[in-house]
Amino acid sequence: MGLIDFFSKINYEKRIKVFSLISLVANLFICIAKFIGSFIFHNYFLAVAGLFNVFIILSKGECLLGLTSDRRSFKFRNLFIFIFVLTAGIIYTFYSSRLLIYENYLTYNFTFGLALLIALVSFIELGVAIYGLIRVKRYGHFYRDIKIINFITALTALVLTEAAITQFANTSVHNIKLNNGVFGMIVGITTIVLAVYIFFAPTISIIDREHNRYIIVDSEKAKVYFNETNILELPLSFSAIFKRYTFEAYLKENIVDGHIVLTKSFFEKSKISIKIIIIVFSPIICIPYFVLRLIYFFRTINIPKKLDKLMEDHGFSKIEIKHYK
Repeated sequence: MGLIDFFSKINYEKRIKVFSLISLVANLFICIAKFIGSFIFHNYFLAVAGLFNVFIILSKGECLLGLTSDRRSFKFRNLFIFIFVLTAGIIYTFYSSRLLIYENYLTYNFTFGLALLIALVSFIELGVAIYGLIRVKRYGHFYRDIKIINFITALTALVLTEAAITQFANTSVHNIKLNNGVFGMIVGITTIVLAVYIFFAPTISIIDREHNRYIIVDSEKAKVYFNETNILELPLSFSAIFKRYTFEAYLKENIVDGHIVLTKSFFEKSKISIKIIIIVFSPIICIPYFVLRLIYFFRTINIPKKLDKLMEDHGFSKIEIKHYK
């Protein structure tokens, strides 16, 4: 209870740092075990898998240093996080492609109970990673990058899950190799895509860019945006399902100062009975939901730039704010 009380009393940002440090140490031991295993069993693919862990450790370590030290600029650390995650993705893609090329195939020989346990732990890890990605939206880039890295490691755990479960399938070793190899390569390519997102996120996401300030340069155009209380509420996106972006600001001495905020989603606004129905049918609606969410993501990409364009078209000029180091 003492440990639980300790974690319950510290804020979310500190918990992320603590758990990230613990997972970093755990990854270090896993990495060492893989390198030792590659030496003992003369399997260089284990060494390749160990290299994947090395770059995951380096990327997460760079995030933690960014949260605790200002010795390097944000752009410097963001570049290296991108390089480390990108390299990890390339390594994992190569590591998984071996199943499509080489005849020798490492079988795990798990018991059925152990395979189910691995699956349970993997899905819990994936669920926690997805929840972390959703919750960390209002925090900074380094917090989000840590959650992205956690999501990547959760995906690699799913690859192990598939390898453990498919050994009980009534199919040939060739098909098992093909399925595991393709799934592993998909995870590797997903990691590469997420690395690219990490690199461009500071210029397309609203994280650290919620606060915006403008000055009126054309009062005739600008006055249509304000009511008698000099308060502005400007919708920036429209969706009946997902959270909508709105710019909420006030006018004082020709200066518009405000923040991009998110409204509640359909699920958050729904009654308990509707939420229960959605949860019950979630296995059916999850795929359409993620497709729609992906479309909405591209529709709302770089909301701050859209806001700048709207404000400039209506008689405002942007006052630059330093959003991150």
